[in-house]
Amino acid sequence: MVNSRILERRRLRAGHAPRPVPRRRRVRRDLVELAGVRAADRLRASPHLRLYLVVATFVTVLVAYVVVGSQVTQTSYELARLQNQQAQLQAEQGQLRYQEADIRTPAQIQHDAQAAGLRQVPPTKYVGYQPVAIDLQAPTGSGPVDQQPRWQQAVASVLGAVSGTRDVLAGDN
Repeated sequence: MVNSRILERRRLRAGHAPRPVPRRRRVRRDLVELAGVRAADRLRASPHLRLYLVVATFVTVLVAYVVVGSQVTQTSYELARLQNQQAQLQAEQGQLRYQEADIRTPAQIQHDAQAAGLRQVPPTKYVGYQPVAIDLQAPTGSGPVDQQPRWQQAVASVLGAVSGTRDVLAGDN
């Protein structure tokens, strides 16, 4: 008995029927198109094209590597030169600081003054000691408030300026 499964297997084993190949018509091509097609055929026909492309890529990468390597080397030389220059400048700065400290010593100042013809004059008069009456136990803050009216303060300031005394109306309180 032949069922649908068997028929399907037979169809699959037989394969597809070959299709008829359609005939191509000759079409007239333009001269530019024809030249492009010939160039493409020549490129496809070249047996070493892939090899040429690999070599060209390798040479390009190699040149880029050499250029980058030379820039890195040049930068490292420049960096070393700048580090040496910085060390020299720091040493020079230390020497200048030492010279400045040496110039400002009291002995050097006295020597330079004597060389210039200057001499130190001893002081002729000292200010005497006066004890100061400050109460260190007094609370800090604002001082006592003046209880006099403003007009009395104004009159006292005018009279004080005229007479030269400070407390003109001090006895009124």
